[in-house]
Amino acid sequence: FWKVAGGLLILLICCINMYFVVAYVMSLHNLGLYIGAAVLSVIYLAFVAYLTWLCLIALGASFLACGHTVSVTRTLPPEQSPPHPPK
Repeated sequence: FWKVAGGLLILLICCINMYFVVAYVMSLHNLGLYIGAAVLSVIYLAFVAYLTWLCLIALGASFLACGHTVSVTRTLPPEQSPPHPPK
């Protein structure tokens, strides 16, 4: 419950921030600022999506992890030794 509630709260805060940015830029009546705000908004939303993706993977949604991941705690059993290159 708390993970979902926290995610929804973060989404709400991001939406409120985006609303205020758009409202401020629209009040300036400058095309250059509109374009700059649009580009920065796309970059910001892409970054938030990336962080959301990583958080979902960290919370256990391993099907979202692309490629192979290796645990840093993985060790070989004592009876197996790593292969040695030929001399």
